[in-house]
Amino acid sequence: MSEVTFDAMGCQIVLGGGAGSVRDDIAALFHDRELVFSRFIANSELNRVNGSAGRPTLVSPLFAETLRVALDAEEETGGLVTPTLGAALVAAGYTRDFASLAPDPRPAGLAEGARPIGVFGRVVGVPLGVQLDLNGVVKSLAVDDAMGRFHGDGFVSAGGDVATRGALSVALPDGGVVSLVRGALATSGTTKRRWLRGGEVQHHLLDPRTGRPSSSPWASVTACGATCLAADVAAKAGFLAGEDGPAWLDGRGIPARFVGADGTILTNERWDASMREAVACT
Repeated sequence: MSEVTFDAMGCQIVLGGGAGSVRDDIAALFHDRELVFSRFIANSELNRVNGSAGRPTLVSPLFAETLRVALDAEEETGGLVTPTLGAALVAAGYTRDFASLAPDPRPAGLAEGARPIGVFGRVVGVPLGVQLDLNGVVKSLAVDDAMGRFHGDGFVSAGGDVATRGALSVALPDGGVVSLVRGALATSGTTKRRWLRGGEVQHHLLDPRTGRPSSSPWASVTACGATCLAADVAAKAGFLAGEDGPAWLDGRGIPARFVGADGTILTNERWDASMREAVACT
């Protein structure tokens, strides 16, 4: 299967399968979503909404639906994955595209943790002091929408998120390979997006209770799902649940693989069962 690559959303996107017109359509999809949801593009719709905090704001249908998906993920994960930590990311020093981040001697700031927001049709109410960050769902939704552009077998890989229709060998963090028949695998972790602020290591996976980088014992968590969105939300939740992550995902029937900070690999019961049964992610 031939492949094509391009950069979008701060990572490399790899497409396999599909005609040239399909690939062009998918590349445009990723770039268009970046223009809407990036914190690092001054005139993005996300920044316009954040700049209107404290008063109701009319948003595009795409923005409203994506925010509803993010809020559904917040409810399903008991608040572990939330779209309301944009100000906390800024306080931690994540103020520009990761490739442009440099060590900053100033100490990390303080910001509030997650706070409720309102969505009424296409009208969004963001409280003063809150900034949205929708990266918890934007990339995985783009992967799922891209998969819908294929007429036959194909795959999309986007910086740790992989979805396929047709068998695909996928490398796992810290070694190992699995065969993904259909569905998706997503990995969340802190091994790549790390930076120094005030001499302390910061990362982008924030504890919603404190608004500070999570002290989870995991370096990365890989989860399996029928869609990339489901897998990605599960991986983030498994990471942020800390030591309870394996059991938390088992309780929801989600296969997951955990890599500890020391490189130790742990898999939950559902992952082990899926390896024995050689079934697709569903």
